[in-house]
Amino acid sequence: MRNVLNCRGYTLLEAIFQLAVLLLFSQFLMFFSVWLIQVEKNLYISEEVEWEMFSLDMENYLSSVAELVQQKNSMGIRFTKEGSEYDIECYPSLIRKQINQIGHEPLLTGIKLCKLNAENNHIKIEVEFDSGRKEERTYEVFYSSQ
Repeated sequence: MRNVLNCRGYTLLEAIFQLAVLLLFSQFLMFFSVWLIQVEKNLYISEEVEWEMFSLDMENYLSSVAELVQQKNSMGIRFTKEGSEYDIECYPSLIRKQINQIGHEPLLTGIKLCKLNAENNHIKIEVEFDSGRKEERTYEVFYSSQ
């Protein structure tokens, strides 16, 4: 009990020091949250990842093709592979795939503009995403020996 009576209490200087520490940590947390948002924005760009995944899929689809035909108005291509007929078509907001003119499998979404051109053994795809980012890639078509 004697020890409790000898305590001097909470001083103004200690309160100012604790307030300064609190303000310092709040600024640090604010800086860290802004930095984390920027890192997430730059490292995890979903458009870039989706484009690369789409490109890998297209490379796989265009190997061992028996026949390739350009559709009207550069809106898509049709090719025959392993006895199935594949359609890859552009729509205003996505690129889709159909097998034997059945189904609707989205290959790439979130696009504003798309154009497919088939020239000889190459297919050129131009895409503009909703964000304004533009991508273009040319794929080589490998025909089967059948």
